[in-house]
Amino acid sequence: MESSRIIYEGLQAIICQSELGCRASRIETLEELSVMLETTKVDILIANPLLFVNREKDIRKIRKSNPTLSVAGIDFGIIQKQSMLTDISFTLYDSAEHIIHTLEKLERKNQSPSQLKSESDNLTRREIEVLTGLVNGMLNKEIAEALNISIHTVVRHRKNITAKTGIRSQSGLTIYAISKKIVEIEDIEI
Repeated sequence: MESSRIIYEGLQAIICQSELGCRASRIETLEELSVMLETTKVDILIANPLLFVNREKDIRKIRKSNPTLSVAGIDFGIIQKQSMLTDISFTLYDSAEHIIHTLEKLERKNQSPSQLKSESDNLTRREIEVLTGLVNGMLNKEIAEALNISIHTVVRHRKNITAKTGIRSQSGLTIYAISKKIVEIEDIEI
């Protein structure tokens, strides 16, 4: 989902020349995405996050009705932190190999969502989202705003994470998230 034809064609060329084995289609609006999702299964949406501005409610609704949809954001350097509306991001200055590697991570995540949970700790999807925010240095208030939940709910999820993992420290949770492949080392914002 990108309004620039040049950017779309460049990304399409990178994707089609890769071994991802996928098909690319271009849309320019969330409305077009909604129509497409009625008839077509979309695994990964590569989107300009600027098109999400003031449309958070619409995006959350789309993602809720399409839980297997992953969103890769194109980072133009305008938005400082990776949005909680995107699962991963890359810049146009990244190499083709890096962009493909980023999309492969999303593809693996789509193929085996059970890898996010281990039998011993069973973190819920929301707890994983809170943990990801914590690992990226977000405050409870920022996580609450990004996930559209109350601060009290974030605190409850943090308590659940601590109870299930037995880990209290930020560094310990970071190591845990990396070891369980909830986050990749290169995705952690410093």
